Amino acid sequence: MQRIVDTLKKDIAVTFEPADERAIKFAGAMLTSHGVIPIPEEYIDFLKITDGLVWNGMELYGTKAYDRESKGYSLPGIIDANMDFMGIDALAGKMILGRASEELLVYSGKDNRYQCVDRTDFMVTQVAPSFSELIYTFVEGLF
Repeated sequence: MQRIVDTLKKDIAVTFEPADERAIKFAGAMLTSHGVIPIPEEYIDFLKITDGLVWNGMELYGTKAYDRESKGYSLPGIIDANMDFMGIDALAGKMILGRASEELLVYSGKDNRYQCVDRTDFMVTQVAPSFSELIYTFVEGLF
């Protein structure tokens, strides 16, 4: 994952300071208290590299929201992103980690896989065994 983030930084990705252990635990506790699955370990590793990322229409959520006033845009945090989709049966047992174009990037606790899910009908469009493999499909042209 570090290699992917470093490559995206060279391609003008917006990154943030790494999340500290306290922020990660707080976000995880808030999510699980609302019935969302725990943050997957591989995503925690990502948060320790950068607490969110924006690149070429792809957003990966951090432990908190980031307001980019000068750009007229805010990157939602993982808590708000998941609260926005509470109650959607197709997303039960999944955690929303980000979005890319018209797809949500999620982790499915049911099968321990990362998925792209269509934002309109919530159908799974892609499955990957790891977070880095899912993200690589969006950025492979840079390698």
